[in-house]
Amino acid sequence: MNLLENETPLQPPFPDLPHWSENYCLASFDPSSGVGFWLHLGRWRKDLALWRESIVLYMPDGSVVAHRSYGNALTRANGPGGANYAIRIAEPRRKLTYQFDGAAHRVQPAVMRAGLLADGPSEHLKFDLAFESGADIWDLHKVGRKQDFLGTGHIEQIGRVHGTIQVGGQTIQYKGMGNRDHSMGPRDTPTLKNHQWLQGYFDNGVSFLVYDAMLRGQDTPVFCEAVVYEGDKMYEGRLDYQWRIDNADDAFKNFGFSIGYEKGTIRIDTTRIVGTAYLSFTAPNDIYLGVFPSGNPPLTLLEQSTHLLLNGTVKGFGNLERTVSGAIGIDP
Repeated sequence: MNLLENETPLQPPFPDLPHWSENYCLASFDPSSGVGFWLHLGRWRKDLALWRESIVLYMPDGSVVAHRSYGNALTRANGPGGANYAIRIAEPRRKLTYQFDGAAHRVQPAVMRAGLLADGPSEHLKFDLAFESGADIWDLHKVGRKQDFLGTGHIEQIGRVHGTIQVGGQTIQYKGMGNRDHSMGPRDTPTLKNHQWLQGYFDNGVSFLVYDAMLRGQDTPVFCEAVVYEGDKMYEGRLDYQWRIDNADDAFKNFGFSIGYEKGTIRIDTTRIVGTAYLSFTAPNDIYLGVFPSGNPPLTLLEQSTHLLLNGTVKGFGNLERTVSGAIGIDP
C-alpha cells in the first residue's frame, strides 16, 4: 500500500506477516498555552481490527494527562478510531482531524518513570483538533528494509494544529505546530537499541524533522535521516547527531545537532525541555504509559516538548521522542 496515495486505514484482509501493524501519530506543542501532546493510534497486535489509543498531554504546571485503551467503535472508512479517540482524513495531504471524549489520569512525570500508569482518579478529557498543511510530505520508505522496528512504509508531514482542549473544568484554545505520521509494516521492537524522532519550528519559517536509530549490538546508526523545510518546501538533509541519550536521568539535559542541506548548514539547540512523559516499548510490539518494569535499567521511551534555538539566534519550539536503551519488557 502506497501511503502517499492512500492515507485511510488498510481494509482487511490484513497482511499475514509477524508483528505487522499500522500506526498514526501526531506530536505537537503550543508555547503560548504551554500545552504539548503526543497522540498515538496503532493496531493491537492481538487483534488487528482493534486500535490501541495512547493519549499523552503535557500540561503547563508540569503534570501529564494520559489515557490508554483499546477498541474500534469510532473507526470509519475515512479514518481510524478506538474507544474514545478518532482520526479523520478530511482532505488527503492537507487536513486531518483528531477528536477525543473520555476519561484520563493526571499524574506527575515521576509517577510514570516509577512504573506503569495505574488506575486511579480520573478527569474528563475532550479535544477537537485540526491539522492543516500544504507542506511537502517526507517519505521514509527507503529505510524500511534496513531495520525491523519502524515499519516498511512511513510518511511524515509538518503543519499547523489548532482547536480546543478541555481538561476537567479548564478549556484551552490550542494553536501550535506539529508533525503527523502514518506508518505500516512489521515492527519487531526488541531489535531497537535507541532512536531519536525530533521536530522543530522556528520564527523565521524554517522547520526540521529528524529520525535516527541504532540497533542492539551495533555502534553506528542503522539510519540517520533528516529534512529541512523553508516554509512548505522540503530539502533532504545530512544529519550530524553527536549525543544519544543513554541515561533517563539526562531527560532534561540540553543538547544540539546540525543538519546540512543544499542551502547550507543549520545548528539546532534545545534551550529548555519542558513537558515530559515516560513510556515504554515492549516485545514483540506494544506501547505502555509509564515505564515497564523490565530490568535495571529498563528501556524508557521519552515523549517531550521543548524550546529551541536556530543558529544561536532564532527562537523556536518542537517535540522530542527518544529511547533510552535498557532491558525490554516481554509482553506475551
